[in-house]
Amino acid sequence: MQNNFESFDNLEVRAQQSSIIQQRAGLVAVYMYKQFIEFHQSTMNTKEVFNGIIENLASLIEYLRQSLNVRNVPIQNVTCNIDSARTLVIVNVLWHTISFTSRFNLSPKALPRKDDGPIFCGRIFAINGDFTKLVKESDDIDTQMDCILENEIASLYVPAEKTRGTIMTIKHKDNKELFISQPDAAREFLLKVIEIVCAGGEYHKQGIKKNLFGSV
Repeated sequence: MQNNFESFDNLEVRAQQSSIIQQRAGLVAVYMYKQFIEFHQSTMNTKEVFNGIIENLASLIEYLRQSLNVRNVPIQNVTCNIDSARTLVIVNVLWHTISFTSRFNLSPKALPRKDDGPIFCGRIFAINGDFTKLVKESDDIDTQMDCILENEIASLYVPAEKTRGTIMTIKHKDNKELFISQPDAAREFLLKVIEIVCAGGEYHKQGIKKNLFGSV
């Protein structure tokens, strides 16, 4: 009889444990569902903005070619190339090469906010150089990401809410944030990146001067 009571007690304990597991699993599922919905929506919005970048590029390249041509500047290397998946664009403006990509939106990622909770966003990278040459066709995502962050010009973060503005960060300005409405994000991000790169330049490299003993 005692064994039966012990069995009943064990059943009750297991039932309580099962109830706790069910409740906790339910909370996890609710949180994951919320992340999934925001990730899906932000990914769709990011794709829409990236398509806008592609559409605006056609006009930008044409205007650049026209403007440089009338100034007798060779325009053979004013071009853009788009991959078949429409997730990578490589832009050449004379001696400058810039890549735009949305390939790394593989899981929910959030952007921290001081006055509000973190917001889940898709991300579009602007990279200095030819993406395919920089990553050298590496299949390792972490290796690719390290290379991208090293050569990053700017990033555009696209939230799930359509009414919420996108956030552009500029690397050489300590990731200073610029807020751009989603309808204007593609055009403004594209133009700002082109302006940042093409308005700058490179210094001649200098060797390190050595102090030689006995030199005059």
